[in-house]
Formats: sequence, C-alpha cells, structure tokens
Amino acid sequence: MRIPRAMAVAVAAAGLVGTGLATAPVASAAPAALPPHSDCTSGFVCLYYNSSSNGYGAVFATAANLTDYGPWQFYAGNNGSNGAGVSVKNNAAYVDSWSSQTYRVYYNSKYNCSVACQDIPAQGNADLNASLKNNNASGKFL
Repeated sequence: MRIPRAMAVAVAAAGLVGTGLATAPVASAAPAALPPHSDCTSGFVCLYYNSSSNGYGAVFATAANLTDYGPWQFYAGNNGSNGAGVSVKNNAAYVDSWSSQTYRVYYNSKYNCSVACQDIPAQGNADLNASLKNNNASGKFL
C-alpha cells in the first residue's frame, strides 16, 4: 500500500527537478512541502482530520518539529477532502508515520506534555487517544 504512494510522490518530485524546485531549501521551522493531493512519503508524518474508522479525510504532512499547529491547515489528499482548510491545531484524529523516528503529539503547544501526549512509533500509525483526539497543539520527532 505504501509503494504506490511513494512512487507517485517520486514521479511528482522528478517533474520538479527540471524547474529547480526540488533543490530549494526547506526552512527548519516549517513543514517540508509535498506535492498537492499526495499524502505521506518517507521521512514524513501525516496527521489526518478523521480517525481511521471514518476514512481519514484531509491530511497535513510534516517533516519538521512544530511548536504550534495553529498556523497550519489540512488539505485534500488521497483519502478525501473532509476537513480541508481547517486548522490542524485541535482537529487531528489519526497519525501515520513514515519516519524512522518516533513522533510525539502533544495536547499543549511548545511540546508540553503536562496534560497529555502520545507517541507514534517509527513507521507506525494510530488513532489519537481520547485525550488528544481533536485536542492536539504541537508535535515533535524524538
């Protein structure tokens, strides 16, 4: 299931090489860009608007630590558009990791785990637990 998505992203990335966009630097404070309507690929973590039992919906992909999901929005992806344009902060229900690192989702901004946090293992995925579903403010690779 992961191979077709990865191949689609590779084909899209190959098309960018000719334009010089594939070599453009990515700011460490912002998520790296994926082509429109693609979901996860190697090195990324995707947060989805819906849980796995509800078809995932819109997606937000990141390869960076984000102290506050507030400025970021879900976009339509391979699993639908439900939630597209909605803020990622306090609206994610499912996480899919294509990273070699554990990814932690925090209830609070600035990686504060005093209320709740949940680890998504490398190459793993999970619905966010009851404390974090639609109550997520930041995320970090461990």
